[in-house]
Amino acid sequence: IKSIHDFGGLEPAMDYLRKLQKNNVGPSASTGALVPKVDKGELLVSNSDLQMSFANREAMPNQDIFFPAKEGNAPTSFSQPYAAGLVRGGPQQENAQKLLDYLISPEAQELISDTGGGFPSRTDVTPEGEYAERARKAMEGVEIFTPDWKTIDKELDAYLEAWRQATGS
Repeated sequence: IKSIHDFGGLEPAMDYLRKLQKNNVGPSASTGALVPKVDKGELLVSNSDLQMSFANREAMPNQDIFFPAKEGNAPTSFSQPYAAGLVRGGPQQENAQKLLDYLISPEAQELISDTGGGFPSRTDVTPEGEYAERARKAMEGVEIFTPDWKTIDKELDAYLEAWRQATGS
């Protein structure tokens, strides 16, 4: 998604990923398995997500966080959506609704950075604290874009096939 956005389309994005694939060290169970290799100097760079990288920085201090960008362009990123909801007919419906209401409340969202290591989903909440300040600094100059999720949903199979062909995955 980011490559399609940054390179202006599917073909240029796949060209980039095809070139990048030449440096691939092989399959990994998860991006979380790559960060320790970066910390030990076994890899120079790996992909990750900001929340995970911040969460393990004390244990693995030799990693740095950066957002790649084409020359002359600002670095970009996007928020990957997560969802929570009630299961129809599930137990404790009233309590479950209270929990969801609390989790999205300003009070709970203000705690997210320092207790959960993430970013609030509410745009009207600005968390305070050491983690929040470090996260803000890491995001300075990074343009956040909102993907067109309807197009992604419609084109997902084509995107995945293009990725498989470009990367041999």
